[in-house]
Amino acid sequence: MRDGLAELSFETAGDVVVGRIEGEIESVNAEELGTALAGKLPSEKAGLVIDLSRVTYLDSVGIEFLFDLARRLRTHRQRLRLVVPTDAPMRRVLELCDIERAAPIHATVEGALESLGEPSG
Repeated sequence: MRDGLAELSFETAGDVVVGRIEGEIESVNAEELGTALAGKLPSEKAGLVIDLSRVTYLDSVGIEFLFDLARRLRTHRQRLRLVVPTDAPMRRVLELCDIERAAPIHATVEGALESLGEPSG
């Protein structure tokens, strides 16, 4: 999916879907991104890893989108993990918003997959 602000790509790692977002997540595209992510996550998958390493901008609607996505997955007994490099300014913002109570943050996709019990192969 490419909407002018962000590009979204997917891959599967065992029982987990990995979504990679590049660009901006904001009020204009957050709902569309959420719909695209939900559509790529079948109910038999254990969880979703969202790689935010290449996200250049995240506004308050984008942050709410992440909380909402975590809630929706939880109702389906699925788990969400976020990937944000340790030195990324966005990581501090997400930590201040306490996103980790909804979705733990990892520095790498490999670390996120391991936390879900999947090899990072």
